Amino acid sequence: MTASSVEIFQDIPFDFEREAFDRRIQLEQFPACREAVDSLLEGARKRVRPKAALRVTFVDNRDGACLELAGVRFESRVLAHNLAEVERVFPYLATCGSELEDLLEDGQDILASFWLDVFKEMALEAAVGHLRTILRERFALRGFSSMNPGSGDRNVWPISQQRPLFSLFEGADQAIGVRLTDSFLMVPNKTVSGLFFPTEVPFESCQLCTRADCPRRRAPYQGEVSQGHPPVGHPSQGRPQSLHP
Repeated sequence: MTASSVEIFQDIPFDFEREAFDRRIQLEQFPACREAVDSLLEGARKRVRPKAALRVTFVDNRDGACLELAGVRFESRVLAHNLAEVERVFPYLATCGSELEDLLEDGQDILASFWLDVFKEMALEAAVGHLRTILRERFALRGFSSMNPGSGDRNVWPISQQRPLFSLFEGADQAIGVRLTDSFLMVPNKTVSGLFFPTEVPFESCQLCTRADCPRRRAPYQGEVSQGHPPVGHPSQGRPQSLHP
């Protein structure tokens, strides 16, 4: 893979863990639903094909809260801060795959939609995990974090930055069945876009997000200075140190 190419992964292994799925949907509380769940999973497992796209690019033309990747301009104070000493970054897309989009018939109940969403989320996790393995094994990254447009508070990295990010994939988004809507949401719904970047200081957008009841929170809120130590990603903190494998 070169800095000017996008690599597409269309045959990502998905080792589905039924016990983990049952725990997520709390099936033990609804034993009468087991037959319906089994039927849905039978169809979903035959169709599912998680996919991903990954590019290598370099940071150029830093200017305050703005920077460029492969000539494409991005604007985010937190992104610029986190990439201040980083040269090489990895724009990526990962998705559960479009093959599951029409699995349910119109009018099927909300519970079936929830089960399918959980299955799709597990497929997405497999796709993201595959990319993380690529970064560790092929690029020898010992530590890295990611940022995603629209994740966290709206001023962390605005969701409108999806448009320039998608332009970096040069059609690979279409090749893996991902579509960006006019409101910057992605289809399929279990799709994630962002940038991986090497760092010794782990970063999650959740650290700057004030939404207390978010079910997907991966790190505690650190938007306020605590005991004199500002949070990761906060402008008053020292820059994350980049790794040089």
